[in-house]
Amino acid sequence: MAVTRREYIFSSFLIGVVSVLLIVVAVSSDSWIVSSASAQGQIRDNYINYGLFRGELEINILSTPVINTLYMTCVVDENACAVSCKTTPEARENEVRALAQGYRPVLGCNSDSTILPGDLLDPPPVISFAFYASTLAVIFLHLAFAVISSGLAIVNATRNPTEPIWGLPGCLWSNAITAVLGFTVLLMFGVYWATSGLKDHLAFSDTAQISYTLSQGLGYSYWLLIAAVIFSLCNVGLIELRKYLLERDPPPPTIKVENHSDGTIFLY
Repeated sequence: MAVTRREYIFSSFLIGVVSVLLIVVAVSSDSWIVSSASAQGQIRDNYINYGLFRGELEINILSTPVINTLYMTCVVDENACAVSCKTTPEARENEVRALAQGYRPVLGCNSDSTILPGDLLDPPPVISFAFYASTLAVIFLHLAFAVISSGLAIVNATRNPTEPIWGLPGCLWSNAITAVLGFTVLLMFGVYWATSGLKDHLAFSDTAQISYTLSQGLGYSYWLLIAAVIFSLCNVGLIELRKYLLERDPPPPTIKVENHSDGTIFLY
């Protein structure tokens, strides 16, 4: 009986499921950017963390910390996104619009978005909307291909598709594309973080206007994508290893039927 080595394909499915879960956690969690912010006179540092959609601001001016929710808010016509702790959508949009134009909105996690007098902020403490939308598009493509590669793996572990796109070639290439997309997200966000000034102002009004001493970095939500990329590459390796082992294994025995004219039927 021929050896199929389907355990390699099933292992690829399990690894693919873990990769999907890692991407989902990275997208939905709120620790892409993390920072502490210290100022003179504070008992403890303030803490800021946020992800692709929302986050938290912990203010430690008093002995009891105050926790506020941060919302990623975008103004398309200004090509700007920033996080805001304002309590109403309108106030958040007004704050981001003011930041995009270099103005100084009033501080505080309330519904007041009054513009304060003062020098213009240069550069504007915002994230490019084009970059933000591109990052979301690539990371959701990354998630989609991770799901597709896991689905193809379980299909190939349980049956033998005849079409190459549904077979192991499709499983191989979907994992390769998944790894490339994950690496693209890591590269895009990492380069933007290092070169755009985001690490200096954090796209947040408070840190842009107050002379905080920041201790900032990329949080676990970002680094989870590295593990997801590695798992996709592991799947490529597993599929190629299975192919190599099958080619190395001796072929199954065959029965030669020669010179039999008596009508005898051979069953194999």
